[in-house]
Amino acid sequence: MMSNSKDAAAVETESIQDKAMSHRSENETSCSVNQLIDMKKEDTTDLTDMIKTPIMPDTPEAVSTSSKRLNRMRRRGRLHKRQIESAAEGVDLKDGEVNNLKRQKVDNEEDNLQYHHAETDWYIENGLRKVYPYQYTYLCYCKGRWKGKTILDVLNSEFMSSSLEFHTRQIENGGVKVNGKSIRPDYTLKGKNELISNLVHRHELPVTSQPIQIIANTDDYLAVNKPSSVPVHPCGRYRHNSLTFMLSRDHGFHNLRTLYRLDRLTSGLIIFGKNSTSTNVIMDQIKSRQVSKTYLCRVEGSFPEGKVECKEPLDKVHPKIGTWRVRDGGKQSHTIFQRVNCNGTSSVVRCYPQTGRTHQIRVHLQFLGHPILNDPLYNDDVWGPSKGKGGHYGKTDEELYHDLLELHSTKIFEDLVPDTGSESSSCVTKPKHHDLIFNSKQDSETHLLRLTPDPNCDFCLKKYQDPTPDKLTIYLHALSYKGDGWEFSTEEPDWAKENWSLQ
Repeated sequence: MMSNSKDAAAVETESIQDKAMSHRSENETSCSVNQLIDMKKEDTTDLTDMIKTPIMPDTPEAVSTSSKRLNRMRRRGRLHKRQIESAAEGVDLKDGEVNNLKRQKVDNEEDNLQYHHAETDWYIENGLRKVYPYQYTYLCYCKGRWKGKTILDVLNSEFMSSSLEFHTRQIENGGVKVNGKSIRPDYTLKGKNELISNLVHRHELPVTSQPIQIIANTDDYLAVNKPSSVPVHPCGRYRHNSLTFMLSRDHGFHNLRTLYRLDRLTSGLIIFGKNSTSTNVIMDQIKSRQVSKTYLCRVEGSFPEGKVECKEPLDKVHPKIGTWRVRDGGKQSHTIFQRVNCNGTSSVVRCYPQTGRTHQIRVHLQFLGHPILNDPLYNDDVWGPSKGKGGHYGKTDEELYHDLLELHSTKIFEDLVPDTGSESSSCVTKPKHHDLIFNSKQDSETHLLRLTPDPNCDFCLKKYQDPTPDKLTIYLHALSYKGDGWEFSTEEPDWAKENWSLQ
C-alpha cells in the first residue's frame, strides 16, 4: 500500500493542466463566457455533481448570468475544465478552441473527471475515511440581504465557523474577490450581480469508512445502500467525501442523476437514474405520490401498538437554519407508523411517509413523544422540558432559533482538542501506522507532508479530534422504495434486530 513514488495526485494534476493549456491558439477570435455556456446547453454529456470550481466571469454579460444556471452548469459538468480555468483567469477562449473542445468533449470526459479527482486524495485512519486538505474556490452571488453591507461583515455573520481575523486576512491577501477583482475589508456590496469568490485551504469532515453496498446495477438505474454520515451530494464541508464523488472516483459510476436525497446521518437505499428517460419515470411517480416508501427507526420508549398516523404540518424554525418544527400553516405532511418490536426502553418502528418533507419522520416522531433514540438534533433538551412533544417548546420561536444556533456552535467546539498549551502541530497527529490505509501509492512521510498546516488557514490553526461513532449515525434507515414496475430494498440494519441492545 505504500511506496517512495512521487505524489500521484500532484503528477496527475500537472499532466492535465499541461494538456488543457495545449488547446490554446493565438490566431483565433474570442467568444464570451455566456457563449460557452449556451454552446454547452446542446451537449448531453453529464458529469453529475462533479464540477464545483467557480466560474469567474470578466464580462458584464457573464456577471449577470443567473446564479442558479451557473450552479446547474457546474454540477452537471457541462463546462470543459479549460473553459473553467479560462473564465477564472478572466481570459476568453477563441472560437476555434471552443469548437475543438466541443468535438473532444466525449473523448475528454475521463480527462475532466481526473482533473477534479486530482484535487486531493483520501485515506482511512481509525475506521474513518479522511480527505487531505486542498485548495478550493467557493463561488456565490451577492444575496439581497447582503446589499449595503461590507464584505467583512457578511463573511463574519454568515460564515461563523471562521474567525473575524481569518476573514480579514483572507480579504487583504486577495483570497476574496468580487467580480474577479481584489477588494478591501470595508468594500460595500452593491447587489445581486456581484459574484463573490473565496479561495480557501479546504478541509473536509471525516465520514465512516464503511463500504458502499451496490444493491442493483442495470442499464437504467443504480441502487446503493448509503452508509450513515455520508451526504448524497457535495454540500457544506463535504465534497470528495460525498456519495456521488465516491461512486464516481472509487466505483466508476459517472453521469448519475439523483432521484431523491437522504439526510447525511440517515443510512439506506438511494436510487440514481442513468439516463433521462428512466430518471423521469421514477421522478414522475415520486411527484404524483405513487411510490411506496418504507423506513426503519429505533425510538425512545414503548411506541404504541397498531397503526399510528401523524398529519401535523411542518415549517422551518427560522429561514436561516434548516431545522423544522410542527406549526399551523406549515407544509402538509403525513406519516404512518407501525411498531415492529420493543425491548422495554426503545422500540423499532416502521415508517411510511406519505409526503416527502425535510426531516418529516424525525419531527413527527418528536411530536409524538418518541424521538429517534440517538437523534442529535430532535432528541435534545434545547426543544424544552418535553423535547417538543405535542409541539410544546416552552419558548418563543426567536428563543428557540438562538438556542439551536448555540447548540450547533457547542457541537463544533466539542470536536476541538482542549488546549494544553503545547506547541504541537495543529492539524497533524502522530498516526498509528497499523490504522492507516492509503488510497494511492505513497509512504507515511508523504502522508504527513500532505497534512502540513497552512499558516494562512484558520482550520489548520485548530486541532480537531476524530468524531466518535455515535456522532456518525442515526437510527433511521431507508429500507425500500416501490413503484410501478420496479422495487429496490436493502437488508435491515443491526440496530433494528429484536435482541439488539445499546452498548
